[in-house]
Amino acid sequence: MINKINPKILFSIEVLFVSACFVLLSIPAFNMTGLIIKPLLLCVVGGAAISFVLSFIPKGETVCGYGLLFFVCFWAVFAIAKELELQIQYGFPGKWIEFFYFDKLLMVGTIWLASSAFFAVMRLLSKNSAKNYNGFFKTSSVAFIIFYAFLLLYSFVLIRLERGVYPLNWVPFKTIKDYIFDYSSIPYEVFMMFFGNLLYFTPLGVIFYLFLKKHKTIVKILVITVFPLAAFSLLEYSQYLFQNGFCEFDDMMMNSLGFWLGAVLGVIADTIVKKATKGRITCFWG
Repeated sequence: MINKINPKILFSIEVLFVSACFVLLSIPAFNMTGLIIKPLLLCVVGGAAISFVLSFIPKGETVCGYGLLFFVCFWAVFAIAKELELQIQYGFPGKWIEFFYFDKLLMVGTIWLASSAFFAVMRLLSKNSAKNYNGFFKTSSVAFIIFYAFLLLYSFVLIRLERGVYPLNWVPFKTIKDYIFDYSSIPYEVFMMFFGNLLYFTPLGVIFYLFLKKHKTIVKILVITVFPLAAFSLLEYSQYLFQNGFCEFDDMMMNSLGFWLGAVLGVIADTIVKKATKGRITCFWG
């Protein structure tokens, strides 16, 4: 009976089923507000498990890629629709109501990362999976771009619609010291803020590294060194200028460190992959 189904219809059914599995996996993690380790482990293990099962079906990588794309789009549309509903319900049009907090975005990103990392590793271990990986990489990359764009939009636009009084703090390490002293009393918030600032732009560092791979070494070093310092200084100052967030030296430093961390991880991953496959594969992700 299955053989009689149109292949395109069967593929669509598989994609919708997989995307539904990703959504169902994320819901329990969403309900663990205030916790970090348990929901992260759930998303990592669950995302890898779904990908593992898909590795046994024809074109499983491609199905998974589209499943991730639908999964990310679902939550982006849901978040915006729910936000508009709450604004109308509580009479605060144009003011962001933070029901879709950073921990939920973290869980969505973790599921994407677990699934993508699984197939990236599978490509290294099996020559047969390399061909199908190209399709997975393209669709999963689109899914990540949508997720990352929503993260940046959420972080630097939507939750900053309301103006306030935000002083300028350009004293090095002051905020980091506050994070350290406050951790025992509010570990969840401190964890999200500290590692959020560090990891916000780690993906951007990886992206820059991938785009600059074919350029001369001196160009790569200059761009990767100078860009984050200039861009994140301007970003922080804009928050002070428009009074929609704290302008702090530590935030600029953490964002820059996160960017450089991404670039370094890209170099390390590609070096390990190149040596492990004896030059057969030179890029971990692409």
